[in-house]
Amino acid sequence: MILKGLKRNAIKKSIEASLDKRNASSQHISNLKTLAVLIDASYSVNILSLVKLANELGVSPNNLKIMGYKEDKEVEDDKDAAYYNDKSFGVNGAIKSRSLQEFVGKDYDVLISFYGEDKIELNYVAAASNAKLKVGFANVDNRINDLIIGATVNNPNLFIKELKKYLKILQVI
Repeated sequence: MILKGLKRNAIKKSIEASLDKRNASSQHISNLKTLAVLIDASYSVNILSLVKLANELGVSPNNLKIMGYKEDKEVEDDKDAAYYNDKSFGVNGAIKSRSLQEFVGKDYDVLISFYGEDKIELNYVAAASNAKLKVGFANVDNRINDLIIGATVNNPNLFIKELKKYLKILQVI
């Protein structure tokens, strides 16, 4: 229990450090080529609908990366997505999982934080990501995302419709 508390505090500090370091105003996307989606895999998420969304945005399946967080469950990557859990972080809050390190370190054009509940493990990955534009839901820590869409996870069609609208306005797609 004590180690879990230390780990959570270290992750919270890492979130704050990532937020302080980020400078979103200097990043510009001329054309959407790469897309990352961060999901809460503790709930059922239709991966095929995310692949369809990427296709509608003009992103090829090869340039789509889906990362999911599963609470206290064994994680195993599959052909469509990679997964992580609490054990993917060290006591000092550092990322231990190789696939998660690659996800956070890669420069994506857009990161969609497709989760509607504040969980520090999800927030940390979203905050630490090198994505140029971060998009998420309104009920998640609004300091993490550059574009906040006022839909809910239960209404993904509205989220997708609004996302497309704003990406067109920003001339990303």
